[in-house]
Amino acid sequence: MPDMPHQSPMLENHTERDAFFLPYGAPDHPSHVVETFGDLDMEYAAIRKGCVIFDLPHIGTIELTGDERGNFLNNMLTEKVDDLKAGMSKRAFWLNRKGRIDADIRVAQLEDRMFFSLDRHLCKATAETLDSFVFAEDVELVDASDRMYRVGVHGPTAGRLVTLAAGDTDSIVESLTEYTNAQVTIASVDVFVDREDLTGEIGLELCMARDDAAKVYERLLEVAEQHPELKARETGWLAINAARIEAGHPMFNIDFTETNLPVESGIIEDRVSFTKGCYLGQEVVARMHARKACNKKIIALKVEGEQVTTDQQEIHQPNGGSQIFEPGKEGETPIGNVTSSTISPMLGAVPICFAMVKASCMKPGTKLIVSAEGKLVPCTVQESLVFWAKPDAHG
Repeated sequence: MPDMPHQSPMLENHTERDAFFLPYGAPDHPSHVVETFGDLDMEYAAIRKGCVIFDLPHIGTIELTGDERGNFLNNMLTEKVDDLKAGMSKRAFWLNRKGRIDADIRVAQLEDRMFFSLDRHLCKATAETLDSFVFAEDVELVDASDRMYRVGVHGPTAGRLVTLAAGDTDSIVESLTEYTNAQVTIASVDVFVDREDLTGEIGLELCMARDDAAKVYERLLEVAEQHPELKARETGWLAINAARIEAGHPMFNIDFTETNLPVESGIIEDRVSFTKGCYLGQEVVARMHARKACNKKIIALKVEGEQVTTDQQEIHQPNGGSQIFEPGKEGETPIGNVTSSTISPMLGAVPICFAMVKASCMKPGTKLIVSAEGKLVPCTVQESLVFWAKPDAHG
């Protein structure tokens, strides 16, 4: 199979392992993301009790160099990033002039450069538009997605798996807290490791040269086989998706898009600084914040009366796009739509969703009706986006 930039270097090996795939991105050049390796229950269980290795052909990298990169980005992105020291990371939005979201970016500071982690299909446009604002600053932006590649490791034993793969006797990886990063060597390959806990468990994103990605991936699988106590295995998107919804993490291009303002994302507090000063689109964001204006927003919904049990295996689960109504107004205009959903193992196998709904229906405890596989079922707005968190969650 020819090597294509939007495809995984491990694509053939995944196929040999009987993976099922899900196309992601533009129809003319999609990334084929693993959906599952055929045992979804075991893949999900590994996220909560061991760890999983998740291939990321849909995630790209932008590389920034130059002594003024921090100051330049601080004038562009929604979060304060000019004070990031080497080994630190942060999430921020890149907005357009109208204040709408063009990209959701994780910025990582290294000693001599910065890396952006973001949707692979947005990297070229993001690098080009940011570069158009560079004048005399000492900064260079490059879409490095064709030469850099990313793999995720999620779960309680993720740090140990990567540590063993790297022969990291100082346990640098295991000492990482969320939004910190480090560099190690795996299978003689330089690997950048950045921690972000997408699933509510330890989450590590490994970035390396694309040409060496298969070597690193196979080394992780080899260590997983050598150390069964880690309960490590490969996984696909379905298990990751279930865990990230439970953990309360809406995603760009799934739950909110380029048509949305930061306040509508449901995660504005985690992406926007209201004290740092100017950035592109700031006037719109600041004006809406001052007025407490919000016409619609991502909220969390728990479906009532539907639960998988030993006696009831078939239930009604809303899907992305499912319409939401106020009770008694099911024949009228919907007040929102489901953006993503799953059946939550941690909540006893009940359907849970993220949904974009109008402001009058966002209050926690509000009862709503959602369309689910041809049936209208009741649901309730939750207190926060987080459906489940580890009792001992820390660092």
